[in-house]
Amino acid sequence: MMKIENIIHDELKEKIRMIYLYEENNNSKMIENTDNSIKKYLSENEFIISVENDELVKIPYGNDGNYVIPIFTDLNEYERGMEYYELNKMIKNKDYAVGKIKKIDDPNFLGYLINIASVSYITCL
Repeated sequence: MMKIENIIHDELKEKIRMIYLYEENNNSKMIENTDNSIKKYLSENEFIISVENDELVKIPYGNDGNYVIPIFTDLNEYERGMEYYELNKMIKNKDYAVGKIKKIDDPNFLGYLINIASVSYITCL
């Protein structure tokens, strides 16, 4: 398992930036291709994941019981994300784990939220 300091995903951040650029240009083919590339990247790499009592932290999304799970691409994003959560009183005193994310079969799970405090993007595997 990697150390938290060694988790750096600049390639993923660039893919997310490109998605936004393609959206501005209404390039649906490249959006789909890049989203598939992001899903593949997520399934193959380790990320920083927020946990509480060995359970992934879930962030409510709307009032229907839906939720997202935050993941972070590097230590700086994790620290910024924790500050963001504390400011919004959504999460306190959570720990982190480093590991691979997985497919979740739950109709209320909307996806993984990447770097909520800056480059945020929701995707499912």
